Amino acid sequence: MSRHVKTLPFKLCAPLAFSVLLSSCEDPADPLPSGVLSVSIDSSAGPITRFATITLERPAPVRVTYGATGTPVLTITADSNAAVHRIWLPRLRAGSEYTIEAGVPADGGVHVAEFGTGSLPADVAEIELEEIGTPTAPVALVEIASAGAPPGGFTGLLMVERGEVVGYIRVPGALFGSTRRANGEIVVVHPTFGLMRHRPDGSVIDQLTQPPLGVTYRRIHHDVTATPSNTLLFIANDTLTIDGTHVIGESLWEWTPETGAVVKRWSSFDHLDWRTERGPPGSRSVPGNWLHGNGIKYGPRGNVVMSLRNISQVISISPDFSTVEWRLGGASPTIPLTEAERFFGQHYVSEPALNRILVYDNGFARPGCATHTDAACFTRAVEYEINPVAKTATQKWEYRHSPNKIYADLVGSAIRLSNGNTVVLFGMFGPGEPNVPSPLSSGPRTAVEVNEAGAVRWRLNFLSDNPTRIYRVTPAASLVGEQIQFPSD
Repeated sequence: MSRHVKTLPFKLCAPLAFSVLLSSCEDPADPLPSGVLSVSIDSSAGPITRFATITLERPAPVRVTYGATGTPVLTITADSNAAVHRIWLPRLRAGSEYTIEAGVPADGGVHVAEFGTGSLPADVAEIELEEIGTPTAPVALVEIASAGAPPGGFTGLLMVERGEVVGYIRVPGALFGSTRRANGEIVVVHPTFGLMRHRPDGSVIDQLTQPPLGVTYRRIHHDVTATPSNTLLFIANDTLTIDGTHVIGESLWEWTPETGAVVKRWSSFDHLDWRTERGPPGSRSVPGNWLHGNGIKYGPRGNVVMSLRNISQVISISPDFSTVEWRLGGASPTIPLTEAERFFGQHYVSEPALNRILVYDNGFARPGCATHTDAACFTRAVEYEINPVAKTATQKWEYRHSPNKIYADLVGSAIRLSNGNTVVLFGMFGPGEPNVPSPLSSGPRTAVEVNEAGAVRWRLNFLSDNPTRIYRVTPAASLVGEQIQFPSD
């Protein structure tokens, strides 16, 4: 439903429970003109989803500032000239009373109103989080891949700030990868529905379905990334019969949502050889899952780096998708690694700087690793400097959790920030947690931001039984360009 909130005299901006949004208040008998006729709040989309509709005296840009006790005070500016603006208010806390100020920037005054938020759904509320320290980016986008057993827990994308849920996108069943487009959309990989385009408020725009009969691409899985032109590059299975064996490999496809075009850009069968470039006997590299592509990111040259988990290899695909430029580690590499520097069963790769490759090394099937108690079982973030001409690689940096190691045989991420810090997620449950029979992993589930020296600057712990598996944690400075005005504690 939509309800109109009462308008407060400008003089009453002083009693706001948080730091005053503006530096002074005018006499109510002679208020500054705000250019705003009314502010109404739509609460129909969910307990912490609110839209402000601001009606102006004349078409103009509008600025809104809002906050509640103990929350950051945020400002959003809509630059378009319109008589009516509908603005999503991101990063709201459950069970809070907010004050909002809206005004036309050129007029100088504000129109003040109030609204409240409701309680989180039970499956979201049961997720217990603990935040320690202050992150470089205030919001963490948490991809929940598994709610564990019994069923009924939340799966999807959580938006977390200061250890509290400030938004969520429900993805029933599981979530295996997401990306943000330049226009703010969030696109997720859904195991049943394919690629789902969401507005940041969680509402669905459209989808690229899993392949119906007659469609040339196969099952969409495990990752999608926005391209430099704001289209979407995604991983899908590819199939071929080789020497009488039906082999499932990988392909990359590009989706242009605005036109509906879906174009194949790359196939593993054109560049890799199933006969020789696979894992050893007994590994996960089998005909039904030869490579298991699980991560793609654009590099600084427009190349695409791709993680192939089942052969413990990272590859670089040329910007025009015509060649594999190099293959790092794993089976038949063009750039080999020493045994001490190799990664195994990895789940995330990026090229944060030219020829610097950052890998989330799960360590699955590392020699000597059978269960989490083995000394050879550890998970880390590791960075290599490669020389694609000399075909050499040198390990330059790594982070292992300390003082106690963590081994997570699946999922996880390592994302480099602009200040040089790295956000590393250990996303798997451990053997002491309920509903989980003797997993390989050690637990706990935690995300950390560490500097180059390995010092932890921020930590997000997942304390409740659910979720059991967190796919990735991605830091975000904002959701729709909102700015912090006066942080309050």
